[in-house]
Amino acid sequence: MSEYQHTIRSGTGPSQTALWVIAILLASVATALWVRPGDGPLPTALAQGQALAGARGIFAFTGPLSRDQYGLFMLDVDQGTLWCYAFETAGGTSKLRLVAARTWIYDRYLQDFNCAAPDFRMVQQLVSQQRAQTGSEGASGRPADAPGSSPRDATPPEK
Repeated sequence: MSEYQHTIRSGTGPSQTALWVIAILLASVATALWVRPGDGPLPTALAQGQALAGARGIFAFTGPLSRDQYGLFMLDVDQGTLWCYAFETAGGTSKLRLVAARTWIYDRYLQDFNCAAPDFRMVQQLVSQQRAQTGSEGASGRPADAPGSSPRDATPPEK
């Protein structure tokens, strides 16, 4: 038997040694990641996490106001306000100009304001016509897919 065949059958040789070195290095890296040197009684300061949508605070984002003009929109969720600044160039310097601001706190109480057709009254009428044509009303007077049509939202029948 040649020396090469003996090395392959016995499982020792340069390739076997390299595999063991790689395995030991991987184990030491995994151990270092698991232990994390420097963790003591005080936690390590990490970068601040990304805010979730709907979180509290003030948010700023940019967007187009017209074809060649961009604005900076600011949104204060706590106070219920929105305002916008425009970037303008006057005399070679860029400046911010307040374009618009408003509160939306009371907007949610409006049923119909400055809306394109169909407004909610037209939709109500169309739904009533469709219900009359299809006869798909349940005992509650609502179609099966209407809000409040689940068993827990159903009102008991009147006596």
